[in-house]
Order: sequence, then C-alpha cells, then structure tokens
Amino acid sequence: MSKARLLLIEDNPRIQLANKDMLELLDYEVSVAMNLDEARACIAVQPPDVIVLDIMLPDGSGLDFLQELRRNSGLPVLLLTALSTTEDTVRGLSLGADDYLAKP
Repeated sequence: MSKARLLLIEDNPRIQLANKDMLELLDYEVSVAMNLDEARACIAVQPPDVIVLDIMLPDGSGLDFLQELRRNSGLPVLLLTALSTTEDTVRGLSLGADDYLAKP
C-alpha cells in the first residue's frame, strides 16, 4: 500500500521542518510549499491526498486559498495556524476546512 500524500503549506522554515519530519515519521509522503504560488504548483503536478494549510502566508490568505480549493476540489484541508480565537476557528470551518488546529 502506498503512503498518503500530504501537502504542508507553511512559511516558517523551522515549523515547516519540524512538522514535515513528524509527519514523515507517521508514514506520510510530505511535499512542502512556503507560499500559495508554490502550493498551486505542487497541486498541479501531483494533487495530494490531504492539505495542511497555514492561514497567514506571505503571498495571501490561507482562507482565500481554502475557498479557491473548495471551488475546484474536495481535497481534505486541515488549517494549522497561530490564529486561535473561537471566531477564527468558526470562520475557518465555515469556509470549508475539514478541521482547525491552533499552533501552540
């Protein structure tokens, strides 16, 4: 059985590396993108099975990208972000995220 393919969209290099390493230990095949342009390119080449998406990215909002994804695909999306209020969580889920996890 092949590994599940995951796209991690995170602009902080330290957080990206730590999450990538942990996900690979959990037996995921992990691709990474530092911004939304890189994420779009990764998806065009080989759509992942799931996306882990930061909200605050250098070239746009992860929430806008989530809405773009929802118009074009049903890929599962987990928002992993520093935004941790109840309002942030409700907004992310109402825009179509499958789950929402605040960074510690």
